[in-house]
Amino acid sequence: MKLRVLTLSKPYVAAAYRDKIRLMAQDPRFEIGLVCPPQWAGQDFETSDTLGLDPFFCAQVPIRFNGKNHFHYYRGLENVIREFKPHVFNVEEEHYSIVTWQAYRLALKYAARPMFYTWQNIYKKYPAPFRAIEQFVFKHSLAAVVGNGEAGEILRRKGYQGPLECLPQMGVNENLFPVRYRSRDEKDALKMSLGLNPTLPWVLYCGRLVEEKGITTLIEAVARLSHKGQTIGVVILGNGPEAATLQTVAQKLPAAVDIKFVSGVPSDQVPTWMGAADILCLPSLTRSHWKEQFGRVLVEAMASSTVVVGSSSGEIPQVIGDAGLIFPENDPHQLSDCLEVLTTQPQLYESMKTKGLERVKAHYTNQVIAGRLCDLIWDQYRLLNLFIG
Repeated sequence: MKLRVLTLSKPYVAAAYRDKIRLMAQDPRFEIGLVCPPQWAGQDFETSDTLGLDPFFCAQVPIRFNGKNHFHYYRGLENVIREFKPHVFNVEEEHYSIVTWQAYRLALKYAARPMFYTWQNIYKKYPAPFRAIEQFVFKHSLAAVVGNGEAGEILRRKGYQGPLECLPQMGVNENLFPVRYRSRDEKDALKMSLGLNPTLPWVLYCGRLVEEKGITTLIEAVARLSHKGQTIGVVILGNGPEAATLQTVAQKLPAAVDIKFVSGVPSDQVPTWMGAADILCLPSLTRSHWKEQFGRVLVEAMASSTVVVGSSSGEIPQVIGDAGLIFPENDPHQLSDCLEVLTTQPQLYESMKTKGLERVKAHYTNQVIAGRLCDLIWDQYRLLNLFIG
């Protein structure tokens, strides 16, 4: 008899994100199922292959209040639970959300043990009914998984006393980002394929173009290097409300700065840009309502043999570890120093590149994350003497 685990979460409408679920399904101890909506915030459910099938039970269940993170819920979820009959309901949603309350009530009704996932790394006191939902979820959880260390500290401060594991929700999909060493010649070839000057070192920002991502810090840092006589290329890859503002700032840069804005890139082409870049920079800024919860682009860059530089915001220093450089957030002078070091000290650069690859292999592939999550579920369920395989 296998332990039946049903996972619920909206990001899995993206086929690439279901890589973790596929890997969990390969564990012989489990029968794996997934619930996600047919669409979330404008993105339709993506099929995984030409047959449109995943190698596990997958139910697309309509939701109410689409795009409302903490207010949505599923219509017909109870029917899926009755059909799959899970032993464990892995609810990868925040502990104070309406959908988590819905999932927990149904799990308990059908004798499944629920667990939750949280990224929340800023302490907040929630109004009713969310405060009551939070305490209900704490009381009935098999385990909790947190995306960063601060989220775990906040759970303990709020009174959660159960088992807790610090683990990213998703890691590096090795089908898209093969974890391997890329030589300078290989990177130069990728640069040329993208129309980038291969004689320049290129720094990549990849993500949303919003104020709190600190992109102006990167632009100011590169301008400072130009004033010192060093030429460096920059690619700003992404979309967002700050696009026009950033382009205006870039127009004032010295002519020696080669800066390109690239938008509308399909997700399957992002690995090429990651592989071509010499450095990936994540210059996030902490705000009262937000700070960096993980920084997925950091581990994808490391997997692409690209050295990472990040600000001190949130979880960035913990994700990078010794595999890159950290600068104080909102400090373009310190960032320019980091970029100068990496572009003028090839031995240090190669050392960082190797450490990044090793760090991803040890901690951040979907294979590693799926294995750790499976072990957590198995161990906690067995501790309750609820299942003997």
